[in-house]
Amino acid sequence: MCGHAGRIAALASLLLVFARLEDACFNNSLEVVLESRTITAGQLISKVDLDGCQQGTLQIGSSDARFVMKSGVLYAVSGFNATADQITFDIYLEDSVTQDPSKIHVRLLFAAKLKEQGRKRRAVLLHRQKRRWQPMPFKLTENSIGPFPKYVQTIRSDDEQGHTISYHISGQGVDKHPANLFSVESDTGRIFVSRPVDREEFPSFKLFGKAIRKGGIMHERLLDLTIKVMDVNDNVPMFTEKEFVVNFPECSAAGTSVTTLIATDKDEPNTINTLLVYRILSQEPSSRFGSFFSIDGKTGEIKTNSDKLNREEQNTYTLEVEVQDLDGKSYGLSSRGKVVIHLTDMNDHPPTFKESRYTIDVKETESNIMVLRMPVEDKDIAGTNASRAVFKIVKGNENGNFNVSTDPKTNEGLLYVVKPLDAETTRLLQLDVAVENEAPLIGKASQQQVAKVTVNVLDVDEGPEFVPSVKHLWTEENVALRTTLGSFTARDPETQSSDNIRYRKLTDPADWVSIDPNTGQIQTAAILDRESMYVKHNKYNVTVLAMEDKDHSRSCTGTVVINLHDVNDNSPVISNTNLYICENGDHHFVNISAEDLDASPNAAPFTFLLPNDPLEIKKKWEIFDNAGSYAFMKPKGSLIPGHYKVPIIIQDQQHHETKDTLKIVICECPNKLNCAGRLASKKAVLGGLGILVMFLAALCLLCLLLAAFALYCGGDRKIKAPLGSQGQYHQTLIVSNEEGGGQQDMNLSSLDVPVNHGENMRQMHGTLGMGTGSGVKQTFSSFRGAGTEVDMGQQMVDGSSGAFYDQNGTLIVDRTLYVDGGTIVDDDYTMGRRKSHGLMELLRSQVDRVYEDEQDDQEMPFEYVHGYPHDGENSVQGSVGYDSDMMDPSRVDYMNGVGTKFGTLTNISLKK
Repeated sequence: MCGHAGRIAALASLLLVFARLEDACFNNSLEVVLESRTITAGQLISKVDLDGCQQGTLQIGSSDARFVMKSGVLYAVSGFNATADQITFDIYLEDSVTQDPSKIHVRLLFAAKLKEQGRKRRAVLLHRQKRRWQPMPFKLTENSIGPFPKYVQTIRSDDEQGHTISYHISGQGVDKHPANLFSVESDTGRIFVSRPVDREEFPSFKLFGKAIRKGGIMHERLLDLTIKVMDVNDNVPMFTEKEFVVNFPECSAAGTSVTTLIATDKDEPNTINTLLVYRILSQEPSSRFGSFFSIDGKTGEIKTNSDKLNREEQNTYTLEVEVQDLDGKSYGLSSRGKVVIHLTDMNDHPPTFKESRYTIDVKETESNIMVLRMPVEDKDIAGTNASRAVFKIVKGNENGNFNVSTDPKTNEGLLYVVKPLDAETTRLLQLDVAVENEAPLIGKASQQQVAKVTVNVLDVDEGPEFVPSVKHLWTEENVALRTTLGSFTARDPETQSSDNIRYRKLTDPADWVSIDPNTGQIQTAAILDRESMYVKHNKYNVTVLAMEDKDHSRSCTGTVVINLHDVNDNSPVISNTNLYICENGDHHFVNISAEDLDASPNAAPFTFLLPNDPLEIKKKWEIFDNAGSYAFMKPKGSLIPGHYKVPIIIQDQQHHETKDTLKIVICECPNKLNCAGRLASKKAVLGGLGILVMFLAALCLLCLLLAAFALYCGGDRKIKAPLGSQGQYHQTLIVSNEEGGGQQDMNLSSLDVPVNHGENMRQMHGTLGMGTGSGVKQTFSSFRGAGTEVDMGQQMVDGSSGAFYDQNGTLIVDRTLYVDGGTIVDDDYTMGRRKSHGLMELLRSQVDRVYEDEQDDQEMPFEYVHGYPHDGENSVQGSVGYDSDMMDPSRVDYMNGVGTKFGTLTNISLKK
């Protein structure tokens, strides 16, 4: 019984389509159930899974010639009717690289025989073995011819034993689109299809089966059913384009790819139904060289068979092509298409001249004119680079008299004369003009077409000419006047003579030369200076005009280039003589640079020397690092700040020397770089900002002067009564109502701005305004330096200092003097550094001078006695007029005897 059960189970498994072959590269077996014993040619038997194999290296064979396998597809080679219940054969596989053999044992069974065996043993199966409720994948062939409904498969549940089961299905093809395609017998579980199925529309169906007991109880889980629709070769392969149009260059080499055809097939990919083959059926027009094109049947690539494709003979070819499935078998489906090939032009035809020889006449004086047109022919397409002509003169134009170009409209060659010809030199010229295309010539040897042009040069009476047109003369500069430099003559081209030709200058920028009108001799009319602005690169140019004596309209011009040799006529000079050294800087030396207008060897390198006289120069200064055009100088020891004049000698290479004086300032620089303008060079130039600052400073100074003048003068005049008034109550008093100390405020010693007057003071006359001390203004007649006796009219107070004026009114600021027995001792000769105090001193001194001048105008004579009229009786105190015996204007104690009447006034005056 167990043997029978195993046999029945094996027969039942044949109802499945085994499309998957596990481990196909090893020995295995394949069982396939066929619906009919009639097998047609090209019928697909099954697919074999060869994913685990290296299919590119597999060699496949079959033990039964009626069957073959390609690309994993097993199909019948020819049609036949099977008589046996089953067909068995082997598929052999061998890896050509590893030489590993494999075999697949194939067994073909027929469904009709299996159904009969199944009915005989059905009762036994139901009684003796419980069926299992499990997925049972199966296949359905597309486009089946029926009859319908057609049995597909049976599903059974394990609950059939002992229970009444009702089967139901749902899903795609049942209650979903396409609905009512599948149905099931509820009591038997047999599934039927009601109409043909198109695989291209529905490759597969997903169904769900139910097994329901009586009473509506579903004990089993849902059964997943996948129905795969088997492909049949029912679709014709089609080209992607109805007509393929290709542009292909003519004269291409054999084997050149033209295009690749593409076709599609709606049948199942990677099967024999979609295994396409391409063919060329015909070529129009035909050719004496046979078929120009071939096609790869597998890829559809079209290539050329010959290099004889010539657009000028035939510019278009039409190919009729076919594509067929089933690997090109005669019973496969096929369709046709067209390929139109247009040949594009290539430069396979050279341009040719219509005439090979030309003869022309050209006057010798003509230039920049067209003298000849040369037409050409070309079989290539007009207006393309394969036909556009390019001309060039390959012989006879060594002097550059001619030029040739292409007329863009007519494609002709245009010959021009661009430089006048000379009939006296050449009467006849032979030109070779070649023509070619813009694109290189292909298909044959590249040979240029040449036309010969004979040029007859016609003689014309010409004017004189300079030969050469530029003449060079050489001389030294500074040569004597009327020195002959050379001659520059012209000649008649016809007679080759210089007779009856006259000359004159056209340009002579510096008017340095003269030219003999008859002989063309050139002489100097001035001194030639190589360093002149009119000389460029040692050359001086003069333009000369030559003309015929009888006909001045016949003329020509030439250029004389005078090359000047340098003479050592310039001495080297110091570029900058004003220099400075910063005591607190990093470099305690100066850079001396020199220049010389002469050229080498009359210029640099220079030699910088210090003179031997005076001897102190070389003791205090030294020159080092003489670098040719510059050198460095530094003090040998430590020199005090101040101005120094250092003589120096500069020599060029020829020992032509120059003596100069350097003005060197030694100072303490605020920024350690320069003197910040305090001891700056006299050549300093103010910029716009500096000028603006100076203008503002001057404006401020003017405002201060006006304010001071108003302070000292304007305000007092409004309140002071004029002296010498003739009123009834006129009185004469000392002016002592000034606030702030009056003249005592003129003390400038606190400003500490001493002035340096050198070692000896010059003789001076003027008024000395004394500050510190008694403040008495003294008059001196003269003084001279420290320790010089002074002739003075009044006594000078020792230790007096301040400002005074010389006989010219010049202000001498902050001089400290001591009087010792009529001798003035000047204690301070140094310049102070408080510039602001000096400025204020100058300002105050000027204001003081103006004030004193005003006071002098108001001062009354010493012996002048005023009367003081009053009402009533005579005053018991006596007169308050100016006492004639009081000659010292600096004393005020003379008022002690005026009585109590003027006591208060006296006290006020003394306090002031």
